[in-house]
Amino acid sequence: MMENFNHQDTRKVFFEAWQKELHSQPVTPLEGIIVDVLKRHPEYQSIFSHQEAFENFQINLKNGGVNPFFHLSLHVAILEQVNANRPNGIKEIFVRLHNKYHDQTEVEHKMMEVLAQLLHDAAHKPEFLADDSEYLERLKRLFR
Repeated sequence: MMENFNHQDTRKVFFEAWQKELHSQPVTPLEGIIVDVLKRHPEYQSIFSHQEAFENFQINLKNGGVNPFFHLSLHVAILEQVNANRPNGIKEIFVRLHNKYHDQTEVEHKMMEVLAQLLHDAAHKPEFLADDSEYLERLKRLFR
């Protein structure tokens, strides 16, 4: 799990996982998830392919840019939740969405939008209290 990591630690985990993949080295279960996500996002692979590119990478959010570290971390968060079925019921939601869309990356992206919105609401609305039931209810709206 990726709990209690700071930004630089998180970035380093992604870099090291991809380096292991490039050099055919064994990976940990977490690194395996990261490698799987990166294989499905070739547009981000160059960031993690060379030490210099990684160290010099600048996030540009202008013109609809995406923070690749946040994006990839949301993928990992969703997959860890599904693998652990925590919150209880999320695995069933994932399976049902996969049956609907037949594309794992698309399903993860839809679930990530819900998670990101929940995080945004929790950070910007003092009265908002996120809990598992609210999160699961928002995910279930994806069936409609």
